[in-house]
Amino acid sequence: MRIPVLSLTLLLACTLADDARAGGREPGSLLVFPVHHSGGGLFTCISVTNTNVTPSTVGGLGGSTNAHFYYTNVVPNPADPFRPLGCSIFDRIEPLTPADTFSVLTECHDLGLGLGKQGYLVVVAEDPTQFEVPWSHNHLLGSELVLGASGLTYSLAAIALRSPAPAGAATDVNGNQQRDFDGIEYETLPDRLYIDSFLPEADPYIVLLNLTGDVMDHNTVLFSVWNDYEVPLSASIVFQCWFEVSLTRISPLFTPQFLAGVPNDPDELDFYYCDGVQDFEMGWVSIQSLGVRTPGGAFVAADGAILGAITSGVTSAGNPHRQLGESQAKQANGAVRH
Repeated sequence: MRIPVLSLTLLLACTLADDARAGGREPGSLLVFPVHHSGGGLFTCISVTNTNVTPSTVGGLGGSTNAHFYYTNVVPNPADPFRPLGCSIFDRIEPLTPADTFSVLTECHDLGLGLGKQGYLVVVAEDPTQFEVPWSHNHLLGSELVLGASGLTYSLAAIALRSPAPAGAATDVNGNQQRDFDGIEYETLPDRLYIDSFLPEADPYIVLLNLTGDVMDHNTVLFSVWNDYEVPLSASIVFQCWFEVSLTRISPLFTPQFLAGVPNDPDELDFYYCDGVQDFEMGWVSIQSLGVRTPGGAFVAADGAILGAITSGVTSAGNPHRQLGESQAKQANGAVRH
């Protein structure tokens, strides 16, 4: 069935939250941008804001901080979007004065190898008086805008992670040159992620990134899915580093045709005429890592750290886009590597 653009626009508006995280996040010392695109007809504008307004003085820098940008760029694998051919990091540092906002086009800022770059970005607060010393500066916020020549446009808030360390203290407590999400250097990460609802007709895309082990280690992820009649379904994938795909690449169970073939609630999402007849399929998803192993099969962690977002859909109707929901349960297997 072909869905009128206006109808689909209204439907997305009533079934999808905006791009803010449920409950919001306070400013942090580390920001994760789940996706960035440069080249191939896509452009990303990144903004990072230092909310510390303490003015500088003759004897001090006040609320200033350095912001260390770590771009993780993947080389796409045409045969398997979950197994990129490569995953490399390009980094650079930008100073942020008190109350400063820094905005940049990643195509100009990310000078990593490759004409077309995609992946994710981590921004870490660092002591401006020392060389590459990450510190507790819980004043960073960020957002991104992804633009395309075809009209594709969506925005996402960065995932801000706070440091429990005292303000101004160095965060690399164990000296391993990683940003550890262990509740000591930075707050721990969620045990599960959630897609609170998905509309198959909108063909939503999902981004996931792995923060446990090496960039090319294998993270096995379970998608536990329930449709609008509480029918349990499931799918699993193994991925490396980062991917962005349509939910239908995860499994055919995310298609309207599949969901129409399982028991449904006939009263749910009666969008046309209010006649008591269901017009669209709906569902929700729980996402959990089942473990991380090296490419050779060696055990790394039983419960890998993942973050992600819903990033796009039917472009002519406005794209669903939002950070994924998070469980309250936490685990500390994640880190950001140099």
